[in-house]
Amino acid sequence: MRLPALITLGLTGLALCACATTGPAPVRSYSLGEGVVAYDDLRRAGEKCQSEGGAIRAKQDGGDPAQLSNYTCVIPRPGT
Repeated sequence: MRLPALITLGLTGLALCACATTGPAPVRSYSLGEGVVAYDDLRRAGEKCQSEGGAIRAKQDGGDPAQLSNYTCVIPRPGT
């Protein structure tokens, strides 16, 4: 008789924990790496980024546009 009550209590606790930890998803944006930009590398990175729901953007701080590190795959959070 006690076992079903303990199982129910445990499942309720798990459900409450799941609700407590839901919040805004982390931004999953990432830099494309290092090295000199090549058209094919940028195209492949763009396709990968797009498949993850993002878009390639150049950094706005005046970096070197010939370097991969100047580009970021920006993946917006759900609901934004």
